[in-house]
Amino acid sequence: MYKQKKVVLTGASGLIGREIILPLIECGYDVIILNRNNCDLFNENSIKNFFNFHKPQYLINFAWNTKDGYLDSELNLKYAQAGIHLLKYFGEFGGKRAIYAGTCFEYKFKNEPLLESDEINPISLYARAKVKLMEKGFEIAKNYGIEFGWGRIFYAFGKNEHKNRFTSNLIYSLKNNLYFEIRNSGLIRDYIYSKDIALAFLAFLNSNEVGIVNISQGNGASIKDFCIEFAKKLNKEKYLIFKNEEIKVAPIIVGNNTKLKKIIGFTPKYDIKSAASEILY
Repeated sequence: MYKQKKVVLTGASGLIGREIILPLIECGYDVIILNRNNCDLFNENSIKNFFNFHKPQYLINFAWNTKDGYLDSELNLKYAQAGIHLLKYFGEFGGKRAIYAGTCFEYKFKNEPLLESDEINPISLYARAKVKLMEKGFEIAKNYGIEFGWGRIFYAFGKNEHKNRFTSNLIYSLKNNLYFEIRNSGLIRDYIYSKDIALAFLAFLNSNEVGIVNISQGNGASIKDFCIEFAKKLNKEKYLIFKNEEIKVAPIIVGNNTKLKKIIGFTPKYDIKSAASEILY
């Protein structure tokens, strides 16, 4: 760890960003939140001036668009370019260690836990933009001597998600006694609670590790079982409708989190059941 602990955080109002602020402060960081009030993320000169003024030693970048249609939104390209500018001027003004948020959608999926060294196959514009940022990030980091980490996040869920996200829709339907249909309930996904994701990134920041790290629970659950845990808490299981329609998506998406646990030193603390309890009450 460096003697000074000034960290710039982007995406602080998002699902994961808002969960990491207090843990960063408790860990002794001076947290500087980059937002639209103090920096235009899509203006290179604004970013340059921001880093010239603050000169942080650390950077965590969660800034991205995850609202309606985000998988194919042209905003992905703008956020990727913004991430490049952030890292460039972070390095230019003395930055030492940066951790960025990637996605499991970068991978070529297979029916066994995905390793950080596995083949990638980004299909959506969202995933391609993330890969572009990652590759450019490693290049910039090498040029400026920055320790650069890339956390590939799996299926995030948490409290107060955007209203059109799956978990938010599920909770809204159940609380309002509306039937909730799951068309492909047998798909297996690696669900990880936003609080665990935030603490995983904090542990990543505090470590000496660079490169790619899976931010995952390390095991899978079916969409059906995920929904049931929330419905049980509300005694609303009768409002769930399960189907198993054929759909051309990967049947299993699970991350191997050995690196997260053994090298970063972080083990997720929440399962779906305990996370659902926090989210609902």
